Amino acid sequence: MRQRSLLSKLTLPLLMVSLVSCSNESTTQPEPTLAEELQAALDNGIETYGGKGISVAVMIPGEETWVGVSGVSYGTTPITTDMLFSAGSITKTFTAMTVIQLAEEGVLTLEDSLYEWVPDYLNIDNTITIRQLLNHTCGIYNFTENSELWAAIFADLTRSWMMEEVLSNYVLDPYFPKGTGWHYSNTGYLLLRLIIREAAGTDISTQYRERFFEPLGLDRSFLAVEEALPGNVAHGWFDLDGDNIYDDFSNIPANAFYTAIGGGVFSTPEDLAKWAKALFHDRLVLSQQYFDQMIDFHTPTPGEPLVYGYGLGAIWFSPELFNNLEVWGHGGNPLGYAAGCLYLVDYGVCIGIMDNTEEGETMPVINDILSVITNHLDQTS
Repeated sequence: MRQRSLLSKLTLPLLMVSLVSCSNESTTQPEPTLAEELQAALDNGIETYGGKGISVAVMIPGEETWVGVSGVSYGTTPITTDMLFSAGSITKTFTAMTVIQLAEEGVLTLEDSLYEWVPDYLNIDNTITIRQLLNHTCGIYNFTENSELWAAIFADLTRSWMMEEVLSNYVLDPYFPKGTGWHYSNTGYLLLRLIIREAAGTDISTQYRERFFEPLGLDRSFLAVEEALPGNVAHGWFDLDGDNIYDDFSNIPANAFYTAIGGGVFSTPEDLAKWAKALFHDRLVLSQQYFDQMIDFHTPTPGEPLVYGYGLGAIWFSPELFNNLEVWGHGGNPLGYAAGCLYLVDYGVCIGIMDNTEEGETMPVINDILSVITNHLDQTS
């Protein structure tokens, strides 16, 4: 009995250790995959930051493209990965690259003056160069800061505006003489669109599609008004009546906005990531000579604290905005949407991110996404 009791005392602890070990093995969870971590960051972002819906695409060299969504388009209808959003001022990158390619082809030069391509307009110095339009050193008044234009747009949302109408009626005194300062100017890019139309002899959409959309496989990118949009467009949300409650922007006519303002590309985050990859990483869009000019960023950029420098249609974002990382690309904030087309210079990572609220409420999730990406790459390098 004593021998059996002693044996029990010896074997019972061993049995307990074995059981605990087996229990630990059965409850240990595998490490989450990169895709799972990215999706978790996105879902947490909707809960943390609010908003409606968010869609993101991440392209990491040597790895599969990740595309994730969270939230809703409207009601209980979820955002899906194939939904289009308005890209807003990211359209400027397509405009700028079209103009620069025309320069490469010898159709024009970046030192050409306005008078060589467009009629004279009040308050616009016709000796301003194309380069000064591209990098916002032209000094031309930004018509979207003119409240009278917005009043005219809201007075008839179905109206189709001619670019010439905006330039003739809503451009006030310049901010400074050409080349002596910096100020973001949608007017400058409206003039560039006129120059493209004159120099190329086609619609703007034809240039975008033949130069970029089709060759680069941007199959879900379209220029609104000039091209029909497919039905699967995320509803945009905007406070139309100033009551601090979002209204469904998709329920009102938008023709006046897109014809008057000119930021009309609709796209998906995956297409924006592809565009960033082609433009900045693979350098398929411009020759080295013109690529170097594109990223010759003008600094400082007064009034734009999130912008460290502005090149030829490209932004060098303030490092404080993106986890102290060097990021190139462009942002967009059209009515009812917010968007980013981003390139992480030190990592070669390309990101498209699109939100369907005017304030871009869920956009801060980008830093959570960046933390997941950089931690993953730092651990695997």
